[in-house]
Amino acid sequence: MIDDDSLAPEHALADALERLERLGRPLNAVVAAIPHPPRAASGPLLGTPVAVKDIIDVAGFPRGNGNPEDMAGEPAETDAPVVALLRAAGADVFALASLLEYAAGAPHPDLPEARNPVRPDRTAGGSSGGSAALVGAGVCRVALGTDTGGSIRIPASYCGVVGFKPTYGLVSAEGVTPLSVSLDHVGLITTGVEDCLAVLPVIAPGVAPAQGGGTRLGVLDGQLDDPRLDPEIAAITRSAIDRLAAAGFSVESRDAAPLEAMRQLLGSILMVEAWQVHADVMTTRPEHVGATTRRLFAEAEHADPAARLDALERREALRPAADALLDGVDALVGPAVPYAAPELTPPSDTPEGEIEGLFSGPYNVTGQPAVVIPCGTTADGLPVGLQLAGRSGEDLALLELAARAASVLGTH
Repeated sequence: MIDDDSLAPEHALADALERLERLGRPLNAVVAAIPHPPRAASGPLLGTPVAVKDIIDVAGFPRGNGNPEDMAGEPAETDAPVVALLRAAGADVFALASLLEYAAGAPHPDLPEARNPVRPDRTAGGSSGGSAALVGAGVCRVALGTDTGGSIRIPASYCGVVGFKPTYGLVSAEGVTPLSVSLDHVGLITTGVEDCLAVLPVIAPGVAPAQGGGTRLGVLDGQLDDPRLDPEIAAITRSAIDRLAAAGFSVESRDAAPLEAMRQLLGSILMVEAWQVHADVMTTRPEHVGATTRRLFAEAEHADPAARLDALERREALRPAADALLDGVDALVGPAVPYAAPELTPPSDTPEGEIEGLFSGPYNVTGQPAVVIPCGTTADGLPVGLQLAGRSGEDLALLELAARAASVLGTH
């Protein structure tokens, strides 16, 4: 069990359920409570309460997808593999967390958007906003999310918690509604990096053991100098890197251009694959989805399948240059999101929405692991995240480095 309270499992569950109602529901973060979750009688996560983004199958509950009709649909017959692994390790899957509709960037108009536990007048972010809100409010230490262009890391940054996107394919996405099968990742939102270190080997049994986390950082100066990055966020991020250097981390510059080239491929891949998933409902019952989501999927209808193939080929051509950024360092470091939490999640086809995944999106295309840790707050008290990325397959090494960094930054 990884709950700091060191309570007996039944008491930890009861306390989490009480916090869910008292703290989670006012933030619009809760889809359903699961008061009597089945679990194994022993295991490394015995009695650990875990919330699950309501786009992942939990037996006995509909896969809600942030859509009112789906939320009233038939319950799943079986758990998604990632949920089954949690239960086999003794975890209590006790809540379904809210999300943006189909993880596509906007809430359904009939469902309220999850609010930020630090500043409830701001969004928790998306699409895994409910998961981030529950962890940030102290309802639970661990929640599952999904990430196609930053949907774990963006809300983690907004809410002042840890968001981890593993290496592509390391955690099974079976039993999860896809948005873009080439870019979708299942990952974690947690109170601290240690929680990720405890849970990842459970949900990714094949994860490679860490060979030491290291302390060598490649600073993505091009991201920090990007004119689209809010100057206050840039200053807070640079200050965090300076603090790491003062604590003994080595820092050297790295060219962000290969990552930006990767990011520019994301849209061509995502739009074609999103239409492949949602074409049927869009052609037969477009009113099933909210207006903003419908606008996105209508645009996806006209995406060029040949452009997707070209983008996938281009990704492989760019991969050596992106991989080479880690030569001589243990992780890349840069900003997580260009701005602090806004009032509402900006739709993806607005100027603000277009840049929200500016720094997170590249790592969905490369597939390498990336983690966001809190690194400071703005003058008006909004959390700011620092993003660290490692080599594909070296997830635990990245998390060990991130744990050291979080300790230095006072967010351990």
